[in-house]
Amino acid sequence: MTSALLFERNQKSSEAQELVSAVMTSAYLLEEIEISNADVSIYVEEAGGSTRDIIITITEAVGTITRAVGTITEAVGTITRAVGTITRAVGTITRAVGRNHHLKGK
Repeated sequence: MTSALLFERNQKSSEAQELVSAVMTSAYLLEEIEISNADVSIYVEEAGGSTRDIIITITEAVGTITRAVGTITEAVGTITRAVGTITRAVGTITRAVGRNHHLKGK
């Protein structure tokens, strides 16, 4: 089924039009880079894997990235708390210096 035919059949709702637009864009991009689904399947077979293997690999990579982002977020939280502690300590020192300023010349 061509993208134009899909477009004609799905003019009823804006959601359908957005879907058709995405399909048409995908089809156009595939044509532009001269790759088809068949080509992708051949490349996967030549690589000695399967689509399932690729999906699993991508899923594992996404999981690793998600864990890394979680670790970075925790580290940022720790740094933020440390900065807060340092800021409070600086405030305490500043107040102490201000209270003892009269002792400066003695």
